[in-house]
Amino acid sequence: MEKSLFRFIWKFSARQQLTILFITVLSYPVSYILLELPKLIVNDAVQGDGFPRDVFGFEFDQISYLFLLCLTFLFLVIVSNGIKLGLNVYKGRLGERMLRRLRFELFQRVLRFRLPHFRKVSSGEIIPMITAEVEDVGGFIGEAVALPAYQGGLLAVQLGFIFMQDPLLGLAAISSYPVQAYIIPKLQRKVVLLSRERVKNVRVISDKVGEAIGAVPEIHANDASAWHSADVADRLYANFKIRYEIYNRKYFIKFLNNFMNQLTPFFFYMIGGYLVIEGSLSIGALLAVIAAYKDLAGPWKELLDYYQLVSDVDVKYQTVVENFDPADIYPVERLTGDERVSLDGTIVMSGVSFSGGAAGQEVFSVNLEVPRGQAVAVVGADGSGRAELLQLAAGLISPTAGRVEIAGHDLDRLTESTLGREIAYVGASVHVWTGTIRDNLYYGLRHRPMTEVERKGAEAEARRRALREAKETRNPTFDIRAVWEDLASAGVSSQAQLDELALQLLTVVGLDSDIYRLGLQSRFDPSADAAFAGRILAVRRKLADRIAGDPKLAGLVEMWDLETFNQSATLAENLFFAVPTDPAVTMEQMVTLPEVRAFLTRTGLNAELQGIGLKIAETMVELFANVSSDSGLLGTYSFITPDDLPDFDRIIRQARSTSQKAGLSDADKERLISLAFKLIPARHRLGLPDEAMRERLIEARQAFRKDVLTGSSAFIAVDPDAYLPPLSIEDNLLFGRARVDRRDARQRIDALIRTVVEEEALREPIIFTGFGYHVGVSGSKLSAHQRRKVALVRALLKNASVTILDDVAAGTGDDDVALRRRMMILLDGRTVLFGTSHLAVAGEFTHSVQMEQGRVVRQDGHEPVTGQENT
Repeated sequence: MEKSLFRFIWKFSARQQLTILFITVLSYPVSYILLELPKLIVNDAVQGDGFPRDVFGFEFDQISYLFLLCLTFLFLVIVSNGIKLGLNVYKGRLGERMLRRLRFELFQRVLRFRLPHFRKVSSGEIIPMITAEVEDVGGFIGEAVALPAYQGGLLAVQLGFIFMQDPLLGLAAISSYPVQAYIIPKLQRKVVLLSRERVKNVRVISDKVGEAIGAVPEIHANDASAWHSADVADRLYANFKIRYEIYNRKYFIKFLNNFMNQLTPFFFYMIGGYLVIEGSLSIGALLAVIAAYKDLAGPWKELLDYYQLVSDVDVKYQTVVENFDPADIYPVERLTGDERVSLDGTIVMSGVSFSGGAAGQEVFSVNLEVPRGQAVAVVGADGSGRAELLQLAAGLISPTAGRVEIAGHDLDRLTESTLGREIAYVGASVHVWTGTIRDNLYYGLRHRPMTEVERKGAEAEARRRALREAKETRNPTFDIRAVWEDLASAGVSSQAQLDELALQLLTVVGLDSDIYRLGLQSRFDPSADAAFAGRILAVRRKLADRIAGDPKLAGLVEMWDLETFNQSATLAENLFFAVPTDPAVTMEQMVTLPEVRAFLTRTGLNAELQGIGLKIAETMVELFANVSSDSGLLGTYSFITPDDLPDFDRIIRQARSTSQKAGLSDADKERLISLAFKLIPARHRLGLPDEAMRERLIEARQAFRKDVLTGSSAFIAVDPDAYLPPLSIEDNLLFGRARVDRRDARQRIDALIRTVVEEEALREPIIFTGFGYHVGVSGSKLSAHQRRKVALVRALLKNASVTILDDVAAGTGDDDVALRRRMMILLDGRTVLFGTSHLAVAGEFTHSVQMEQGRVVRQDGHEPVTGQENT
């Protein structure tokens, strides 16, 4: 990485910078003539004589000559501003291109960091540098040559013009420059040092905040909020002090500049006035000089600001270089190379040592040979060197001494295209990416685009433009919309076969039932697969028949019926008998929709639902006002959160103090209706609504269907013969509500659904729907156990020559033992390294290696052979 900012700029944008310089030089004559024309207009056209005048063979009287000069002035103003516009657009585009290039290079450098380097830096430091701190660098790149060339040239033109009018006035114009040129850099130097200190402090703050976000459970579990708050507050105060000192110095520099710039007109008025009185300078020339000096302040200020900007940006660039250019960074070819060699052979470690910088992260002089197709257990407690040995075998870290070879290839010399495809590694700490289950399962197969996306018309042109920009900034030209899954590596020939293989592996690791449940909770768009939607409806009808034909089952569920009130459903579901098309709108939020508000007002249900909501609020506040938020009662029986209780207490008091709730705001009325919408009569047992109100709701349901649903795209009516996309697959299958007043109803209905689904061979399609389940940020919607199994399937799908598993299903429990047996059957004939901390687990393997304090202390039940010892 270029150590000098200006070398970086020149290396990657020399041609563009020369273009900017050429256009800038073209603007100099225009600028000079623009200074000369006002003098000609005043002295020659307004006060001159000897008319008519001959200009390029044409005669002009005084008025036409004045118009000629003024129109010329206007034309040159347009030309000058046009040049500025073109330069600014060109500079902006250049700056953004270079910024994109710089950010991409920094990101690639992060990918090239060796694994131990990440123990020295944190994401809180790296992310701001790539995103925020280089922003000014990108803006500066476009100005690097253009600004000093344009403003410096403009300054020289204007000074030359002033000297041409009178040397004394020229000297007066530059009288303050030596002082400013000497003092400003000295003052600015301290600002630069403070800026560097501020950048470092902000990085520490980012690191502290990022660490706190990642460890929020620990903070709350240990009541450490106050300590972390004090720590961050202290850092913020340090930042405040630095910024305060920067402001003091920066604004003093500004004050000094303004004072020196305003001192010069004093000399102009005194010297210029004297020369005009003496007759050695015309009034037009004096006015032109004053106008030129007025314009002179701009370029000089820009040049001073440029100097300050150079200092600030150079600090940021140098700081970035320091952090992104470690001496041991991997060569770029390791990341970008696409060649692949087979590693289907013997693993050989010869005198391998490694130091992670701390005790427990070391390996000493390991000599180990694992023949092709052999499964070896690597046993050792955490900190024994087991994890480091397995990472060395996976090529994730490089030995500080010795060599690690597979099939005769030195891993340290191979590219990721070989290591990442030929070796499947799952460590003790796994990462699940933000996205769907499918994205994470097939992540290990996404090496390069496998297809080309066909685009036409405007879309094709947009793609060509994107490719041009990518080439201009040396970014990759891969198409993110292409199919990336390498089916051949997985040993399949189609996406359907890949899904089937993934399901088989999910079954092997015991995750298929979890994905099935996630599939039931997922939404499905019937337009994507009408046949699947039809099968769901067929299962719905079979379920309904099974429930109707069995009195015991019929007592466990309340099916949706247009003529019946459902005691196990909410008031909103009973009233509307429809669901909003927008899945982001919940049933209780429907009161905010204009058509719903109009319907409630028109039918008079508005006031009645407010009354029900008010009664619920009164009951909830009375029952739970003094109940701890940790109480299970609050979550089971209340649908008002502890934070909302005071607000509803206010609404109750306000409603009681006024007749007919006239004093309530529209927002408060909507909150009461929303509260009523949440009521489930069979669960909450508040005696609401009464029989008359139930009949009223059923009657209103018919009116809603007739007046609102007809022709509306905002809602989908509940229909036994229609699939409802806003609802989950499970809700579509059951088409009803399990009785909430029966303790075993939910479990027995779930078992019934599972039975009928398997009878109709619908389980697999539901699991494949579960592949589209979004796992949340970094897999936050999955348990740690589920994340580990997703990572395991991801590794197994790679069909790699070498599989390395560290602390994965490595316990002595029955589940882990059974999973290991299934995996070993699946991996039979491949080279496997299995890391565990239990000696008993090693007994399941024919070969084993035991680690202690970074050394191999036992191999296949024997001490290391003499000469092979780790000393």
